[in-house]
Amino acid sequence: MKKILLLLLVVSLNGFSQVIDFSEYDDFLKKHVSSKGVVDYDKVLKNIREINNIAQNFSKISPNKSWSDAEVKTYWVNVYNANIIKLLVENYPIKSINYIRDPFKMQFIDFDGEKISLDHIEHEILRPMNDPRVHFVLYSTAISSPQLRNTAYSANSIDYDLDVATSNYINDSSQNTIGVATCQLSKIFEWYFTDFIGPMNMVGFINKYSAVKINDNTKLEFKEYDWNLYK
Repeated sequence: MKKILLLLLVVSLNGFSQVIDFSEYDDFLKKHVSSKGVVDYDKVLKNIREINNIAQNFSKISPNKSWSDAEVKTYWVNVYNANIIKLLVENYPIKSINYIRDPFKMQFIDFDGEKISLDHIEHEILRPMNDPRVHFVLYSTAISSPQLRNTAYSANSIDYDLDVATSNYINDSSQNTIGVATCQLSKIFEWYFTDFIGPMNMVGFINKYSAVKINDNTKLEFKEYDWNLYK
């Protein structure tokens, strides 16, 4: 008997709690993504049916009110990253995802009987959860993108993983140059500025993760986002 499809939904006998198995997506990432987050799109293209099946099987699961915030975040981050790989490889070879017309607004993701976009997942589902760390686990395929992890995210460790991803990105000198006098930050901080002024302000958020501490007098500048394909 063939392996059960990507997402195995286990419903407990005493309620509606659900355990989602991301193992096939995890296997895919381990085979096609390096430890440095580089996707082997040539290899993915040869195995395009695999990523198509993964995306299709994600669409068969619908988060519901019984899910915890951790489960919801984990599901949607994995869905987002899997589908952006699918979208890019369907148009490969290209030098940038922006060679595709409106890639983030394109409604190509099957969910709950309709088509939704990457922007819908990010702006309508994840951002309203008020956790700006999600910006550092969403893969955009670009050089300026947060690194794609070569393992699937799990609800059991998502909070820790969000902290690690945020710290790694903020302290990556190729993405951010942090100094007491001046900070040159990723465009992500400008695009989603309001997301970082919740419980703590931008300075407080950066200082929570940065090895170099800044203050309210530090000048914040924003780098241009390099949309060329990360490879």
